[in-house]
Amino acid sequence: PKSELILYAAKKGWVAMTPPVKPSLEEKLGLALFHHPLLESFWQEQLGQDTWHILQQIFPKTWILDPRAVPPHAVIPGLQVQGRGISDWRDLGKLSQNERHYVIKPSGFSPLAWGSRGVRVGHDLSETDWQAAIEEALGAFEQTPHILQSFHKGQQVQTSYLEVPGGSIQSMSGRVRLCPYYFVAEGRAELGGVLATICPLDKKLLHGMSEAVMVPCSPGPESPGTQGSPGKGS
Repeated sequence: PKSELILYAAKKGWVAMTPPVKPSLEEKLGLALFHHPLLESFWQEQLGQDTWHILQQIFPKTWILDPRAVPPHAVIPGLQVQGRGISDWRDLGKLSQNERHYVIKPSGFSPLAWGSRGVRVGHDLSETDWQAAIEEALGAFEQTPHILQSFHKGQQVQTSYLEVPGGSIQSMSGRVRLCPYYFVAEGRAELGGVLATICPLDKKLLHGMSEAVMVPCSPGPESPGTQGSPGKGS
């Protein structure tokens, strides 16, 4: 509610904001550009083969849900329905529930772009609701573009947290989201830390929530898992 005052103070140099208000950091469309076949050689040249290969494994396949018609002789690159290329996003609506391992997300600054409010998981929806989600995303292109991504279930991990009230240590199985934080110092981007958000196994969308355990990560000699001071909450 006081964002305008914070932005004014930042503009005047009275406060520093981390991370800064940069629209580019909110745009998921860049993930689709990374996977665009015509840009593959560009990314390999700019990033180097090793970095490009690592990012290929990290970034899920991503497409921009653009409502403009694809020419009859063209297909949407890398997207197939039942083994064949498609030229119309609405063909995704014909997939069975087991084939709908896709997720739709809003990109950029939007009331729907935080807390997973605008995220739609294909295999969690009925056929009618999935088709409606596709139509809504296409219809919102001019105001809030959406992306389509392949859905990947996170690895199951075990963590501990402090139960409040009571003060006892409890264990929980969950799936983890890792958020690295980079800081630019003397012209170099340095990793400042990594936050692990571990959500219960019944949650498909991983974000800060009252049921989540949020912990800082540190390298451990015994296990590659997350370690640190546990806490439960949002």
